Amino acid sequence: MAGRTGEPVRARADSDAPPAPPAHDRPTAAGVASVYRDVLGLDGCAEDESFFRLGGDSFHAARALAVLARRHGVRLPLAEMYRDSSPAAVAGGLRALMDRPRPRRSITSLARRRRTWFPLSLSQESFYAMDRATGGAGLFNNVGRLTLRGDIDPTALRQALADAVRRQPALRTVFGEEDGRAVQRFTEQDAPRIDTCDLRTHNGAALLRRHIREQHLRGFDLHAEPPVRFVLARTADREWTLLTAVHHIVFDGMSQSLLLDEIARAYAHRVGAAPECAAPDFTYADFAYWQRDTLRGDRLEEHLHGLAEAVRHTPSPIVGDGGLGEGYTSRIRPFGVDDAVVRKLRHRASLHDTTVFVGLVAAVLEFAARRAGGTRQLVAVQAANRGLPGTEDVIGCFSNTLYVSGDARPSSDPEERLAKTRDDVARALRHEEMPLDHALGLLAGRGTGTACRPQIGFALQPPRHQARELPGGVLEAEYLLQRGDTVDPTTFPLVLELFAEPGGLSGVSHHRLAVWPDGAFEEAERQLTSAFAYMTST
Repeated sequence: MAGRTGEPVRARADSDAPPAPPAHDRPTAAGVASVYRDVLGLDGCAEDESFFRLGGDSFHAARALAVLARRHGVRLPLAEMYRDSSPAAVAGGLRALMDRPRPRRSITSLARRRRTWFPLSLSQESFYAMDRATGGAGLFNNVGRLTLRGDIDPTALRQALADAVRRQPALRTVFGEEDGRAVQRFTEQDAPRIDTCDLRTHNGAALLRRHIREQHLRGFDLHAEPPVRFVLARTADREWTLLTAVHHIVFDGMSQSLLLDEIARAYAHRVGAAPECAAPDFTYADFAYWQRDTLRGDRLEEHLHGLAEAVRHTPSPIVGDGGLGEGYTSRIRPFGVDDAVVRKLRHRASLHDTTVFVGLVAAVLEFAARRAGGTRQLVAVQAANRGLPGTEDVIGCFSNTLYVSGDARPSSDPEERLAKTRDDVARALRHEEMPLDHALGLLAGRGTGTACRPQIGFALQPPRHQARELPGGVLEAEYLLQRGDTVDPTTFPLVLELFAEPGGLSGVSHHRLAVWPDGAFEEAERQLTSAFAYMTST
């Protein structure tokens, strides 16, 4: 394959090896404690203090680990923080990693970036296959509504969108096929497509709803256009609404906040209130190559062995006979957990040196146990998978699905349920870097674990509502969820998606109509709410 300049890309010979990486300071407990203080905004942190008891959650933990990875040149898996999150333990884990021999790379990042096409990440392959199978339908669109109020300069805003797309190459990706395999490349387009309209009319609200619905339904031609589009609407004299639609193949939950940061910083620069930001050194191409370089040999076998153990027992069905039924139509309904329950659950989780996410998974397992019984249950959970240094600032498809295998017998003690789930989640997080669909495909080829699929999917996402200060105004963002009936390509009878909000957790449930008889899901909803309340009971 030729590079951008027409020169062939070659592997480095030993005599042309890159220089040794720079020496990094040895981690100390005091140094880790200082990172905790910065990330959590604290005045102090003892060397034996639990990160989670200090108020940290999985999002803060990932940020702290990213800072430590840049500082010390090694990354500690998030699973290790679930075992012991004290600064002393984390520093010890980092030192142990620094003492291990490091693998060499056969091709430098610079050489790789010269390639016109580069492979899909393993995480992207499933989305690409489903997109092809559905004819590019809008099943994987992430839609956001950004409201900008104040003295907004529309020309500067358009320029800021172009800057954001230029800084984040994933937003200007196009896909293709070469030698029978899917590939992708970053285009050099000058500016993204931005449709504009004026909705300062008596039926402006209805027209805006129509635009939102179109962004949900209209798919992308991944071979012909970048997987992002914008609609900029004037909705009042001092108000603009920006609709964003991005395909999941280049966008995950953490990318939502990153896109807001990019737009706000670029806008401030374009109106002369801030300096221009340099583009991140790390790109999604680096991640795709790293993933394929890394997930092989003994490391791959370790992940496959762990997943095979997780799916060894078939979970009992939570509804009907557990079959998929006919059709892929799911009904989306609002679902929430009120603030009082969340506060109690967060407190109980901190006493067990863990996060509210683990408490929520424990509640989902308790719900499954009450519905199905049995000995083991599987819950598919979403993980950020941004442990590799550099990924924390990059828009892209990094998130991964993990199988949490837990006790499926109803518990008489919520403390015991939480403690067991903490261990179950930590065990699953050992495989955060392994794309699940890719692993299942490899196991199927070996005749292992093909029929053992979870009954429930669960995701805890960043807040749906966020705000950024702008020169002369404010940006308020909401990522929009669909309601009603929709086509869902997943196989789970039930998916629960929750977002952190000031008043608790709010989100939606998706239940497959083919497997829930009329009225059956209403009872399941009550049981699910009861399971969350149970996890805070004494």
